[in-house]
Amino acid sequence: MKNFYITFALVLLTSTLGHASEFILRVQGNGQYIVSASNQTQTNTYNTYQFYNLYGGSTQVKVVSKWNKQIIFKNTVSIPNESQVVAELDPYGNMTIISTNPLSNSSNGWGENVGSVNYGNSGNHCGTVSNNQNGYYQGQNTSNVYFNQFLSTLKNESFDSNRLKNAKVYAANTNLSANQIKEIASTFTFDSNRLDWAKSAYSSCFDKGNYFLLQNTFTFSSNYSDLQSFISTQ
Repeated sequence: MKNFYITFALVLLTSTLGHASEFILRVQGNGQYIVSASNQTQTNTYNTYQFYNLYGGSTQVKVVSKWNKQIIFKNTVSIPNESQVVAELDPYGNMTIISTNPLSNSSNGWGENVGSVNYGNSGNHCGTVSNNQNGYYQGQNTSNVYFNQFLSTLKNESFDSNRLKNAKVYAANTNLSANQIKEIASTFTFDSNRLDWAKSAYSSCFDKGNYFLLQNTFTFSSNYSDLQSFISTQ
């Protein structure tokens, strides 16, 4: 009877792992992240995350900034049975599927491109998923498109006060990169408004290590020094 249970357990394990899949995610940009796929969670300093023994199907993937706990990406990714899915995530929360490789081919993760991707982005989701397999990109970078539309609207404002008010509302509902915050700062006429904006937007920035990019937007170095003093207290 003991041998029967051992044999049954081995058959069950083999059956389960026989459909196991892998997910490899490379996060672009600086910073450290906490990444979850299904019930597995990882964090490291080199921003490449490898998940093994995943069930095939729709897998919940979540990426959180380790610095400020902001969610960069939260969405489902379609991972076929016995396959390895390789993806990249840009700093704006847009995930691109690089390749989907059958594990039977012993792929190194960057080989031929087959399979599919789940484009779901509704409900309690954050971030987009796009398919870059077979050498083409389906759709534009959604976050960049919306940001550029907002930036264009901001530039059409006649007064700094309106720009500042609209920018603060936008930042309160959007995760921004330091470069995007810099672009918005460049639309202001006066240093005082640039400084006000840079301080208010700091909490919405997911790559705070790049905040030095705002230095050249200021006319007077004293205002940038003021910003540095503010950051040191956060």
